[in-house]
Amino acid sequence: MKLHRLQYIQDRGLATSWQLEGCDLDTVNLIVGRNASGKSRILQTINLLGRLLSSTTAIPSAPKQQCWQATFDADGDAPKCYTLEISRGEVIREHYQVGDRVLLDRQDTGVGTIWADDLKIPIRFHTPTDRVAALLRRDRIQHPFVEELYNWAQSLMYFRFGTSLGQHTYALMQTRKLQTYRDNINLRDSDQVIAIFRLGEEDYQETFTDRVIADMGHIGYPLNRIGIKKPASLIAEGQDDPVAHIFDGEPQYLYVQEADLVSYTEQHMMSQGMFRALSLIIQINYSLLARTPSCILIDDVGEGLDHERSSSLIKLLIAKVEASPVQLIMTTNDRFVMNGVPLHYWLAIERQAGVAKLHNRYNSQAAFEEFQFTGLNNFDFFARGYYLDEPEEEEDLVSATV
Repeated sequence: MKLHRLQYIQDRGLATSWQLEGCDLDTVNLIVGRNASGKSRILQTINLLGRLLSSTTAIPSAPKQQCWQATFDADGDAPKCYTLEISRGEVIREHYQVGDRVLLDRQDTGVGTIWADDLKIPIRFHTPTDRVAALLRRDRIQHPFVEELYNWAQSLMYFRFGTSLGQHTYALMQTRKLQTYRDNINLRDSDQVIAIFRLGEEDYQETFTDRVIADMGHIGYPLNRIGIKKPASLIAEGQDDPVAHIFDGEPQYLYVQEADLVSYTEQHMMSQGMFRALSLIIQINYSLLARTPSCILIDDVGEGLDHERSSSLIKLLIAKVEASPVQLIMTTNDRFVMNGVPLHYWLAIERQAGVAKLHNRYNSQAAFEEFQFTGLNNFDFFARGYYLDEPEEEEDLVSATV
């Protein structure tokens, strides 16, 4: 399943109200916007919905009220629409339908009905008010449509590229006890990159490591070798104490041998940008080999990388996604990233009071099509507000984009 459209509102009618409009998604998406326009918030909103549908994550009590309406697979087949509304830690409404056919409907009491596929009838149920019925009612035989939702949510990946992505962590592991950390690893924790790399080595051997090395070379980091080893030191100058994952065995760090160096470069000696790119490439390659992710969310993609490497990384990600059934949603406010990603992938945020309104080639078709004849670069489309009903004056936007 692919997320086609997302509608979201929180704290309706209150001073803290915030909502998302025009979020129509394609296979590849780049959300662009100024600082504090809602880019990260949109990805967090999608990620939270995924966690609620796939784990025992407690329903948050704040904001006071949140409502998602997510439409999947709207192209070709009948659209699948899932609605979840929560308030103060409890579900007050849950609804799922395919086309005009209602398959799940549940109210604030926890009582509802769900279609039983094998029985060919709707059946009544009751779930705790602090739990999502779509998760608790999983049943491949009776409710396969619920399993679809779970699989989408379970395989959702979320990366905050502006963070360390595991650079300040190490793994405690023993080669002969792979099953120990295989049982404990959390593939959705982007800081556990060392253990994820070790599983990739074990499960896919040279296929995995060759892909990582090739991808790093593609974005401008030519490597001869990559692996894990006991670190020379667990504490790098200027860093806090590193965090350990998988408590069993000796500490391990990632290392690489760069093509123009004889010595190894351990992870704490790599630049932040290099390690972020390496961590992302390791985790995405393992995921593509081990299990096809439904959707990859990357916040502040390319942060910390120079223009060429940032552009190369994004082109690499787009190529990987377009050759797979995976959906990619990225955010940025970096002019180099914007100039490197074609406009037809864009969703540009217009920030209004309590609203993040997205403009794309579907709902602002004329603006997107006419801009190609201006001779300007992509960043100008964003900076001058060509997607707005009233584009901004150039002198107004300079201070807003610095």
